[in-house]
Amino acid sequence: MKRLLAALFLLASAAPAGAASAPEPSARKLFLRGALLERRGDFPGALQAYEDAFAQDPGSAYLCRRAAELAIEAGDLDQAQGLAWKLLAISSASAQSHYLMGRVLWAREDLSGAQASFERALKLAPRSGEALLALGGLLAPTAPAQARKLLERYIAENPDEAAEAHYQLAKLEFDAGRLAESVKQLKAGLLLEPDSLPLRYALAQAYELQASTDAALAQYEEILQIEPGNVSVIDHIGELLAGRGDLEGARSRFLAAHRLQSGDHYASRWLAADAEKEGDFGRAADWLKTSSALDEDPHLALRLSYYLSQAGRLPEAVANLETARARWPGDDQVAYFLALGYDDVRAGAKAVPLLRGVLELKPGWREARQQLAVILEKLGRMEESEREFRRLLADKPDDAQSLNYLGYSLADRGLKLGEAERLIREAVRLAPANPAYIDSLGWVLHKQGRSTEAVAELESAAARAPEDATVWEHLGDVRAAASRPDGAWLAWKRAAALADDPAPALRKAAAAQKGWSSEDLGELQLESLAFLHGRAAKLSAVCKVGGEVLGHRVSFDGMLTYRAGKPGSRAGELSLDVLGPLFMPMFRVRLGPEGFVMDEIRAGGVDPLLVRQAVDRLFAVLREYLSGALFDLRPARWVKPWLRRGWVEAGGRRLELDARRVRLAAAATPDGQARVVFSDFARTEGRLIPRGVSLSGRGFSFGIRLDQAKVEFLPEGRP
Repeated sequence: MKRLLAALFLLASAAPAGAASAPEPSARKLFLRGALLERRGDFPGALQAYEDAFAQDPGSAYLCRRAAELAIEAGDLDQAQGLAWKLLAISSASAQSHYLMGRVLWAREDLSGAQASFERALKLAPRSGEALLALGGLLAPTAPAQARKLLERYIAENPDEAAEAHYQLAKLEFDAGRLAESVKQLKAGLLLEPDSLPLRYALAQAYELQASTDAALAQYEEILQIEPGNVSVIDHIGELLAGRGDLEGARSRFLAAHRLQSGDHYASRWLAADAEKEGDFGRAADWLKTSSALDEDPHLALRLSYYLSQAGRLPEAVANLETARARWPGDDQVAYFLALGYDDVRAGAKAVPLLRGVLELKPGWREARQQLAVILEKLGRMEESEREFRRLLADKPDDAQSLNYLGYSLADRGLKLGEAERLIREAVRLAPANPAYIDSLGWVLHKQGRSTEAVAELESAAARAPEDATVWEHLGDVRAAASRPDGAWLAWKRAAALADDPAPALRKAAAAQKGWSSEDLGELQLESLAFLHGRAAKLSAVCKVGGEVLGHRVSFDGMLTYRAGKPGSRAGELSLDVLGPLFMPMFRVRLGPEGFVMDEIRAGGVDPLLVRQAVDRLFAVLREYLSGALFDLRPARWVKPWLRRGWVEAGGRRLELDARRVRLAAAATPDGQARVVFSDFARTEGRLIPRGVSLSGRGFSFGIRLDQAKVEFLPEGRP
């Protein structure tokens, strides 16, 4: 506003007498209109008004210069240069006229012409600060020594207005590799203009290069005081905090950036990656879905589908890939992963044309051809699948995966069994420790009626891959063919415990056990449970202890540990350390060879004796479970009442199985007065460890929830 008023004052003082009464709008009124339009951001309108004003008063150097300056700001360099020439014609002896021409020529990248104009301005006005500063900045890249002299001269002559000169000198020092001197110049400039963003940014970046993260962060915080809504700066602060390990601080910054700008790509992606590290793929997907870059980056769309699939949201993952495919129809990566998505949701027929299209563009993409061959096999289109596999093997004869898959696919259909065996044996030769290939070898031997050889290979595969349900089901099948029905039954039970779909293995086991006595079936059930649940050598787990006693709830954090007894002893030692605030020990429970020991619990309204009895019972059964003693109880028999789920009666105690009749679900306490329930099993080394162990009775309930359990098992007998 001050500049506008000053300009109007100059115009008024220079206007000829009687100008206000002229019939046409005066230059003064036109200038006022232009100034107001400029303040509103209407540069074209303002420029036109200034030119009209200059046309009214063609001898006004001020109006010509003002119009030229606005033309430079508006980016209309042709018009700016034309006005600059007019200005020189009006006032060629003015340093400002030559300075303005220098600015125009510099903007047009006529560096030699700009240099000549600035030098002419300095010759006319040796103390012209703007010409000194401009010439110094112009010469900095090509003549740094000369530029330094000019900038230092400017600082000496204009010490209170030298912030820009210090900034230019800092750039010179930086380019010369003198980082410390650059920092000094930037600090000097900030003393003069503390709110200068270019100086703040440059100083922060210099500190980063010096690995002075704290100092850099302080500068970025200062920038935020000037620009509190600067999302890019908030993101960068978050990045710096994450880089030095302050993930909580980084997380808070990225969340703040996301609140300010919900589509901020950098914040969305960082928060998604943060959730991914924690294993929360659903939250990672939800964060990534907020990114504004999602519609512009196909790789980001692929990342989102990966998160969705890992979170078990397969239909949503496929829908996202379909959207990406419509947006980027020529992207082979999108087509490839959409094909895999169709396969995952059992829509393999849709995947085939996609993969064929990808291979037309990239015939050498082995993974795409392999996926095509696999999907064709799943669809039952074996001839097409075989052609693709043979092409893969023609290009790479030692491709063990393709050798095995083709060999197994042929063997499973009873086709070309001799060749299938040769293919699989070659895969085993290339990767002798691969249990999938050994399983295939056992299966092709079985298909040829060589059951004894098949059993040996499949038992080897099962030992190497104890969590593979398919291997166990195959082992059951070949044992049955080798007239080993009890071994087959055990393998099928194992397969049912591990499979996503246990029905086929359960049907085979149910058919095999027809006619068996309740005693024989009871013995086999215990043997199956012993192998499935294992005998622990060591266990340690963070746990949550909780329950209710006579209406009073209790809850504690703790650490549960177990160590097996000496050889020949099934007792072992089970202990629970209950932790309070700051992980300070509160009390301990221990069941060892010498008996049960428990510190007194202090909780208002809770009967200590009732708690002790409940914990004693729970610990007794849990130790029996971990040691395997629970599965050594004898005599054993299978009890199956009419219309009720059966159970194993062992040593006079009831062991209840789950709905599949595979896992242990509950066991009676030794006194028969209560039952301990086992739930939410986790797989570890092919065996099942319960995450939940609980006991309830009249007036109480008590449970332990295991987390992050680390277990070592004792070696077992036959699978």
